[in-house]
Amino acid sequence: MRFSPIVIASALTLLTACPPPGSSGGGPSGGTNPSGQHRRGALAPPSCGAIDVNPVGRKIHAFLLASYELDKASFELEESVYAACRDMAIALDVPVVGDTATLCNAVSLELDANLEVSVSQEQRLVTRTAPPVCTTTVDFAAEVAATCEARAEVDIDARCDGYCTGTCAGVCEGQCATVNANGSCAGACNGQCRGRCTGQCRGSVSVDADAECKAAAEIRADVRTECTEAKVVVVTENVTVVDSTKFDKATRAIEIGMPNILRAGAKATIVAKSLVHWAKTAGELAVSGGKVIAAVGERSVCVGLELAAAVAASTHISARINVSIEVSAKLSASAGTN
Repeated sequence: MRFSPIVIASALTLLTACPPPGSSGGGPSGGTNPSGQHRRGALAPPSCGAIDVNPVGRKIHAFLLASYELDKASFELEESVYAACRDMAIALDVPVVGDTATLCNAVSLELDANLEVSVSQEQRLVTRTAPPVCTTTVDFAAEVAATCEARAEVDIDARCDGYCTGTCAGVCEGQCATVNANGSCAGACNGQCRGRCTGQCRGSVSVDADAECKAAAEIRADVRTECTEAKVVVVTENVTVVDSTKFDKATRAIEIGMPNILRAGAKATIVAKSLVHWAKTAGELAVSGGKVIAAVGERSVCVGLELAAAVAASTHISARINVSIEVSAKLSASAGTN
């Protein structure tokens, strides 16, 4: 049975007006309810069957798969931030109540208060930090885009928006291990690679492809970014401790919570870059989705419902990513890890 674009568009409109399944719609992030109990991400893996049999179907399938992975990753990021704030709250004797933003804000305020009364010093910073190192695989983004557009992987323009630790084919803003006769880089780039980076990228990935394929490739690569754990140590050099009990509480809270807070914040910052184009593409599909989805034939209603769910989840996804970044920045300032 085929449905008209008008019917499909109506389904999109109804679903995008409501919160995604499992969402309370409450709380600043949508990732936790007011009692602090976490819920699962709203989206399920694409389950409409083989829709990737034509160009339109391939693009929609790629976008839906990326949307599911993004929703899952955003939930996991916020969940790790919430867990770290919970551990810090326990160390500081702060009640574990509220959603992620509320709980982490309470931790930040208590940390500020503890360090203010427990330490006498000229400079506020009392921590030493080795920040997380995050790497993203550019080749994977190229593979996703190539599959989505049915092109050869070598024909995909996938770049590292950061530092290329693999082989840079293009302009290296830094030191290049091997230089071509024309002056372009053809080896490892100790700096920023303005071209194809084969290997690991310390940053986000940028892909030149059709909107849905670009969103799918960048999101799926960035959510697979791996970040090392930050090293955070509270030091007492040039510091006079006037209240050892409060100082010990603050020290314990910083050392058990900040490594995961910083790692989540670093990864969320990378994902946030590809999130911008994904959200824009989701909005465009919501507007023109009826005509596009009709191209998948008898599975159009199923695909329409899945697309609508992805669009509806976009607000919560963005909120989870943003709260992960904001909490990392706020607690970094409180703990002196900036």
